[in-house]
Amino acid sequence: MTRRTVHFLTGIRSEYDILAPVIRAVADEPGLDAGVIVTGAHLTGLHGGSIRQIEADGHRIVARIDSLLASDGLGGRVKGVALQIAGLTDLFARERPDFLVVMGDREEVITGATAAVYHHIPLVHIGGGDHADDGNVDNLIRHAVSKLAHLHMVTTELSGARLRAIGEEPWRINVTGASGLDRILATPPMERADLDRALGVDWNGRPYVVLLYHPTITDFEGARAHMAVITDVLEKTDLAIAVMAPNSDPGNQAIHLEIEALTRRCPRAKAFTFLERGVFVNMLRHARAMVGNSSAGILEAPSLALPVVNIGIRQRGREHGDNVIFVDYGREEIEAAVRRAVGDEAFRAVVARCRTPYGDGNAGRRIAEILARTEIGPDLMNKKFLMDRAQP
Repeated sequence: MTRRTVHFLTGIRSEYDILAPVIRAVADEPGLDAGVIVTGAHLTGLHGGSIRQIEADGHRIVARIDSLLASDGLGGRVKGVALQIAGLTDLFARERPDFLVVMGDREEVITGATAAVYHHIPLVHIGGGDHADDGNVDNLIRHAVSKLAHLHMVTTELSGARLRAIGEEPWRINVTGASGLDRILATPPMERADLDRALGVDWNGRPYVVLLYHPTITDFEGARAHMAVITDVLEKTDLAIAVMAPNSDPGNQAIHLEIEALTRRCPRAKAFTFLERGVFVNMLRHARAMVGNSSAGILEAPSLALPVVNIGIRQRGREHGDNVIFVDYGREEIEAAVRRAVGDEAFRAVVARCRTPYGDGNAGRRIAEILARTEIGPDLMNKKFLMDRAQP
């Protein structure tokens, strides 16, 4: 039996952490070989050089495509798209996979999709059909890639329904759950003292929050002002603050400046550009709350019974558990939400019982099995658009 090659495209730490259980499951599946195409923020020191996590996991790196420009404006990301497409085109000319897998909604997803379909390579999209009412370009990219993809691995039933609504054939849509939960459930717990040593902090058991705030393209010019309010609110509490670096979207450099300012003036705050996966998961496990606007608060935090304060427009309208408090950028709103998340025992009891809509932690195995059994041929590659016959 001929072995199939499955290439995964990844451009940033958070994306890879979600893909990692799928890559491992594919590597373990009889008849499948996994490879990783690395680009974007993985290859820069500013974002922690997170390619080293991929190397530590022992996966075959198929290619390294430098694409991230030193820009904090809108144009840098677009030019990066061009560099990725050029690199993928060269790669597929010399090494052509049986499947290309992309995940989510960043620029790597649209570049991978474009290069794959023009090379007649079956495209697998993880996370299609998801949607937030935040006006972010990520939603447009995600839905565009869904129309290019040949197979969909969606996280919820609602996401699958959205894909059917845009004309996708039901047999292409697989409800697998979110693979980020695989990572959570597979990570062994650490004692708090061991975690503090791994983080390099001397908090002596002090309660802490995890701050992870990303810029949003629709209001990236206000990113520094928003971050300044958030850090000021948290600094005025007695909580320690574990701050993770933002993603590479426009506005990220302004957020970095506020993080540097916070850690200079507040000894209870510690910033991290990169954490080994097990340390990051356990940092969430022991945290009193997560504050910011990360998708980890939506996807993974419910499985950890972790309260989340989601600030601003990012993630609005997205499927979520009862652990999330949505607020705008106002100082008083943020202060009240943080107090509720860390100190309201009635709310925390609700969070402790909350259920996630994102599956059971077995997404990687399901996706690997689907890729192993799917027939590659005209039926897969020739997409049809299904319309409701009741419509004119």
